[in-house]
Amino acid sequence: MLRHRLAKAISLLTAPQVYGGFVACLIWLELGVGGAEALLMLLFTQTVIPLLPILVDTRKGAVDVFVSEREKRSKYYLISMLSYTVGFAYALLRSYRVYAVISLCYLVSTAALAAVTVFARWKISVHTAGISGPTTALTLISGSSYAPLYLLLVPVAWARLEMKAHTVAQLAAGAALAFATTILAFNTSRILPI
Repeated sequence: MLRHRLAKAISLLTAPQVYGGFVACLIWLELGVGGAEALLMLLFTQTVIPLLPILVDTRKGAVDVFVSEREKRSKYYLISMLSYTVGFAYALLRSYRVYAVISLCYLVSTAALAAVTVFARWKISVHTAGISGPTTALTLISGSSYAPLYLLLVPVAWARLEMKAHTVAQLAAGAALAFATTILAFNTSRILPI
């Protein structure tokens, strides 16, 4: 029982929307681009908008907080992708290139996860992707001193296995896919006029 509670707590604290927003804000703190307005944009597009519908639907009893049923995830992927697109557009409009790159990385990773979930009908791990993708973006933008954050994958993987939410393959695939798509989006952003 204690192990299950700990696994649930870890899963909640490392929810992709929470950790992704944390990383975006960490980059904001480090670079100081855009002031409070940019911070609010990051918080809303990286955390609040993607997470709020899940919390509302959880309260209504439509889903559990982890959206455990694969078939119900499409709606939340779509909302997240729209939110990241808004963040991307807003960052471009305000000439906050680094935040546009973050939003692009999150958008591409989320689209890839959604494609696997919907078309392959496989419950790839959003939790391990939610650590791997943002950590990759952070290390690419701010340097390898943030690479130890990849170690968060260990307790997150343990927690998701303990809760019987995923297989080892689903956990590894989530982390690998987010890592690869983030690098792809980051490198693509270098040749785009953004």
